[in-house]
Amino acid sequence: MNFDDSMPIPPPHKRRPRYSGKNPRRFDQKYKERTPEKYPETVAKVLASGKTPAGSHRPIMVAEILEALRPQPGELAADCTLGYGGHARELLARLQPGGRLIGLDADPMVSGAPSTS
Repeated sequence: MNFDDSMPIPPPHKRRPRYSGKNPRRFDQKYKERTPEKYPETVAKVLASGKTPAGSHRPIMVAEILEALRPQPGELAADCTLGYGGHARELLARLQPGGRLIGLDADPMVSGAPSTS
């Protein structure tokens, strides 16, 4: 292939300026509610809008479930969707004194999430 001097050389490609955007790019900036002690106003804003902060869990329909199950002290109960233990905590409170709660969960993301004390 022959190049002669009559062919113009194109100018080098100039990249367009990167759009900075208004939304954060990094994970620690995007999900501030994952560190509630550092950003309490963000967590309050998320909760006020009726949403659940990232990385947390709010159990729903707890009163309705307790009404339907009617757990009594001393009984044995099983929570097969243990998750973060929101319903289990309320069930266990109703089963005491002397009751036992067995907690199971197949979701590996929450495996070991609740702590025993």
